[in-house]
Amino acid sequence: MTIGTTLGRCGSTCVFPYKGTSTIWDDNFKEVKVTADLGYKAYVKLQDFTAANDIDHVIRDQNTVINTIGSSVYYQRESDFEEANIGVPMAIAKSCAKNPHVKRLIHISAAGADPNSSSMRLRTKWIGEQEVKAIFPDVTILRPTLMLNNVDPNKTIAGKWGMMMKQFNRMNFVIKGMNSNVQPTFTADVGLAVMNCLKMEESIGQTYDLGGPHVYTYEDIYEQFFALTQIKPYSVDIKLEEAMKYKQYHWLQSPYRKLFKTWLTPEFMTIEAQELVCSPGSKGYADLNIKPISFGHKAHELIQEITWMYNSHEENKRDSGNA
Repeated sequence: MTIGTTLGRCGSTCVFPYKGTSTIWDDNFKEVKVTADLGYKAYVKLQDFTAANDIDHVIRDQNTVINTIGSSVYYQRESDFEEANIGVPMAIAKSCAKNPHVKRLIHISAAGADPNSSSMRLRTKWIGEQEVKAIFPDVTILRPTLMLNNVDPNKTIAGKWGMMMKQFNRMNFVIKGMNSNVQPTFTADVGLAVMNCLKMEESIGQTYDLGGPHVYTYEDIYEQFFALTQIKPYSVDIKLEEAMKYKQYHWLQSPYRKLFKTWLTPEFMTIEAQELVCSPGSKGYADLNIKPISFGHKAHELIQEITWMYNSHEENKRDSGNA
């Protein structure tokens, strides 16, 4: 969404393929509808992103292809991760390789991608990188760390934290023993990185790790959320085994299961055990002439709803609410 918005604003003709029941009135599209004039953007619905004929049709007149397709936080089976992170990128790379009009291919992967990772997402991301490189050697690979945004934060740790603040009376449940390092970055910087890659020919065939200027633990991030919202920190450690059992409860016995279906997946519950930082010595934002925004400067935008909810007793907020 952010990348499409950035390209549309500079006058590019963009084609947005999508899958599922979404329409141009969906939230996934409303942010890009106003960024380009009529005729400079198009939406193409595909039933199968691995179908060669469909992909060939979408990119037939394009000189640049940007693959932002990746696994969803809802996925639970490894076959779903393999399709999204390996099968689809391979199909797109094959179409690009045989299309003489395509000059640049940018593939969005993930920092921490490793063939030996315990994460299905990171493991399949690494395999997808290698397959795309073999098919289209001039591909530019961007490997962002934990991406955050203020358009749809519900699928991030900020959304999970906010839901717990609303549903469990300011209580934050965390998986015991999972507090790895993370280097959060914002989608606007990733979009700018894509633009700079297109402008810089020296980025062809290169791989860039995109992470913010600071490294935190997840506990540090939650503490900042508590401090910004002026809520007294109250975190409860639960065992991973207990969390997995809770997920398997029948939904009639667990009314919160429907509300937490985004985060009650093995991949998301163990995200706090994944090291999402830039690899030492790797190329990054600095090589693309970008100074990324720090997490602390934008953290308040991720939790505005919680800030308003728990501080609405203040006189200025009460008056503005009545107005």
